[in-house]
This record gives sequence, structure tokens and C-alpha cells, in this order.
Amino acid sequence: MTRIVNKLYSYVGRRHFKEPGGYFEIWRIAYPLMIMSASHLIMQFTDRCFLAMNSTEDVAAAFPAGILYFTMFSFFMVTTNFTSALVAQFFGARNNNACVRAAWTGFYFAVGASIFIGYISPQIGRFLLAHSGHAPVLIALELDYYNSMIPCGAFICMSEPFFAFFSGRGQTKFVAVIIIASCVLNFFLAYMLIFGKWGAPALGIYGAGTATTLSAIFSFICAFIGFLSVDQSVFPTRTNCKLEWDYVRKLLSFGTPAGLQVLFDVGAFTIVTFMIGYLQPAALAATTIALTINQFSFGPLLGFTDATSIVVGQNIGRGHKDVAEKSAYRAWRMAAAYMIFAAAVYLFLPVTLISLFSPKHSGSTIDFKQVLEIGKMILMFAAIFNFFDATKFVFMGALRGAGDTKAVLLISAISNWGLLVSGICVLVLVFKSSIVTIWAYMTFTILVEACIILWRFRTGKWRKIELIKRDSTEPDIENQQGA
Repeated sequence: MTRIVNKLYSYVGRRHFKEPGGYFEIWRIAYPLMIMSASHLIMQFTDRCFLAMNSTEDVAAAFPAGILYFTMFSFFMVTTNFTSALVAQFFGARNNNACVRAAWTGFYFAVGASIFIGYISPQIGRFLLAHSGHAPVLIALELDYYNSMIPCGAFICMSEPFFAFFSGRGQTKFVAVIIIASCVLNFFLAYMLIFGKWGAPALGIYGAGTATTLSAIFSFICAFIGFLSVDQSVFPTRTNCKLEWDYVRKLLSFGTPAGLQVLFDVGAFTIVTFMIGYLQPAALAATTIALTINQFSFGPLLGFTDATSIVVGQNIGRGHKDVAEKSAYRAWRMAAAYMIFAAAVYLFLPVTLISLFSPKHSGSTIDFKQVLEIGKMILMFAAIFNFFDATKFVFMGALRGAGDTKAVLLISAISNWGLLVSGICVLVLVFKSSIVTIWAYMTFTILVEACIILWRFRTGKWRKIELIKRDSTEPDIENQQGA
């Protein structure tokens, strides 16, 4: 017992907090991102609470339509967001010119991607929803929600490079402030448009999607203005706006695998969601509610993931790969501690949490008591798989910050499509398995993927990747100014 205590103490000694790559440095970057994620999730939580108050069918339809739409633009969003890794390493190498050009190049890439997001992906999504096999009443609502969010993905993608310019340099507070303001705006817009308040028409689920789209436009405008308003003597964002083809190649070489990895990940989960919809509407509603609640655990985890990627990238840019490795393990310990707390909440307060989504009027065709029982079971599994998710995402962030995105793509493709999707399809379509079996199997696949990601990081092959050239002869404005 003494040996275990001593081992645990060795992880929380003073040097682990104060040295480069320590808990303080990670927390300084992570907490604004966690607040940002939390505010975004509060937005989704309140949206779905509003929809649940409107009808259980609305909240059941919101999840498959929402995750399908996210799947349609997730590849472009993550690819452009890889700008953050470029900025982090350039900033670590004290090359401010490159930081600015990386952001502009990411934006130009996002503008091109918006053509696909706005004109091609809607046709694909509508076709998939119409042939999803869900109940007709759910399909009609899913199409309403999907159509209302069509412009949203384009503005999110165009915002990402400007947010990456700040977050890649560790200036995450600016990003958090914009996202929080956007979420507050969405709260009022959703309330107004779902229920028809303050003179607006009652649009129901279509109003929820419209509110999200308007909030995304607001975020883009704020991010763009903030980008152009930085100190021009240090970061000439208004004049140094040249498209850098070398950075486009870096986005395609390193960012595309990252984008494909998320596309495969989210796409697989989209199919799983549609498979759950085959079981019964109550199972789909319970899944939507339980996963909405679980976002309060998952959201902060994404903050740790992004912070890990930034800290790892900055230290690699400085040539400190040993510090980068230590910071990844420290970020994992912080994320794991949070997940243990979240698990306790799920295990002791499941009814209280799920009851927040109970419909406020009768008339729903879905029995909420059945939804409650299924939701309690899903939260029990969430208490387990969140710990595995913490391992998966934190070390995935570390690998992404180092540029080891191709390996992450391969692992994700095998885990999600070779194991998760194929297994769920067999369980649902062949064995007609229960929702309990479905979630038990999903928990198992997350464990497998987490173990493989951790193994990849421990091999140290990411140390051999050269994302940027640290010996670049490009002039550095920061050094010229003596800043």
C-alpha cells in the first residue's frame, strides 16, 4: 500500500506542476478550452431540453439528424483545424510570419470546402435521412432539423483557422470568450424560435437548427475581426495574407488524415445511431438524452485533448520532445481524474439527470418511463467508457500535435469500421440484440481503440516526424522587433 501511495505522490510532486509541460502549463491552456466546450455543450443541452419540452419526438430526431450533418462537414472542419498544430509548432520555433500565413491558408482552404458543404452534402444527407428506415414522423422532423443547419458547417469551418491562430499560440481565452458569447446568443435564439416567443414564429425543431446556424455566423464574424485586430507589428494579419502552397500541402498531408480519422469516427457513430433507431423510438430517444448528458464529461475531455495537442506541438517546435512526452501523460492524469468524478455523478444521480428531459405536456407517442430505464443503463456504461475515451482522445491529441495523423487514421478506420460498425450491424440486423448488448459492445470497442492509441504513442515513432523545418531562414518579425 505504501508503495502505491509513493507512486501516486511521484505524479503530483512540485516539479510536475511548475516545470515546462507541467500541470500548470497544461491547465492554463486547457481551462479556457474546457469552458468553451462546456458552454457549447450547455447550448446543446438547453436546445435538447427545449426540444424535449416541445415533444419527445423532437429530441429523438435531433440526434441522428445533427450527427449526420456534423459527419457531412467534419472532415473539412478537422482538416482546417489542423492549422492549430502548424501554428503551435511555428510559434514554438518563434516564426510569427509563418503563424499568420498558416491561418490565412487554412481560411482559403475552408472557403473552398464551403462549396461542398453548402451544395453537395445537403443532397447526400437528405437522401440518407429519407431512407433511414426510421418512423415517418421522425424522418420528417430529422429533415427539418438537417435543412435548418445547412449553412452552419461552412461558417464553422471558416472560423477554425482564425481560432487556431489564437489557440495554437496558447491564447485560448479569446477563443473561449467568443464561443461563450455565441452560446448565450444561441440560448435566446433557440428559446425564441422553438416556442415562438417575442414575436417570432414557433418553428419547433427547425427553429433549433436555425438558432445554431445564426450563432455560427456570429462566431465567424467575431473570430475574423479578432484576427485582423492583433498587433500588426508582431503578427501582420492584414498584409501577410498570401496563400502559401507549401502550407496547403502540409494541410493535405497531415490535416487530411486527421480529417478522415474524425470522418470515419463520427461516420461510424452515425451508422450506429441509425442502427439504434431500428430497435425502437424509445431506445433512440434514450440514447440522445444520455449522450446529451454525457457531453458534460466529453466536452471538457475535448478541451484536454486540444490542450495536449497544443502543448505537445509547441514543445516539439522548441525541440523539447521529452517535455512533449511528459506533458501528454500529465494531461491524461488530469482527464482521468475528471472522468472518475463524472462517473460518480452518473452512478448516483441518473434519474435526476434524465428527468430534466421529461416532456411538459402529454401527447407524445414515446413512453418516457421506458426512455428513463434505458437511459439509466446507458449512463452506467458511460461511467465506464468515459475513462477509455480519456485515454483515447488525450493521446490522440498528442499524436496529432506531433503530426502523427496517418497512424491515428489507420487505427480509427480499423477500430470503427472493422470492429464497431460491422459488429453493431450484425448485432442489430442478425441477432436482434437488446440496447444493453449494443452499449456493452460499444464500450468494448472503445477500450480496444484506446489501448491501440496508447500503444502507438508509447512506441515513440512520432518523435521522427518533422512537421516544420526549425532551421528555416525565413525572417521572424518577433526577433526583428526585439519582442
